[in-house]
Amino acid sequence: MALAKQLMGVGFSGSQAGAIGGTYTTYAAAGSTQADATTIGAGLSIITAADGTKGVILTGQVGDSVEVFNNSGSTLKVYPDSGAAIAVPGTGLGTANASYAHTTYAVVWYTKITSTQWLPVKSA
Repeated sequence: MALAKQLMGVGFSGSQAGAIGGTYTTYAAAGSTQADATTIGAGLSIITAADGTKGVILTGQVGDSVEVFNNSGSTLKVYPDSGAAIAVPGTGLGTANASYAHTTYAVVWYTKITSTQWLPVKSA
């Protein structure tokens, strides 16, 4: 994704560039299952209120990336969209509809590589 600064360098206005590539959205984690978690989409999302049981649901098209920062002192449950799975590094491609344990104060880039598979890349 292009940075707002880069987009402005090729002629986009500041507000246009921000809307395309330089913004983030803050969401509060909610629910305790895939059915009632907070829905988030492509782009950068900062998540608050994770308490080890609350979560978010990823949405997007094949090729989309959702960057998530867990700004909470507890693990965040991240669910794929219905019928999909999130790979679990070191164990395999994951289980359909199962949550991924997103650790506290970490950034994870989730990329939808097929209609039923998300791959996470975690920051150090």
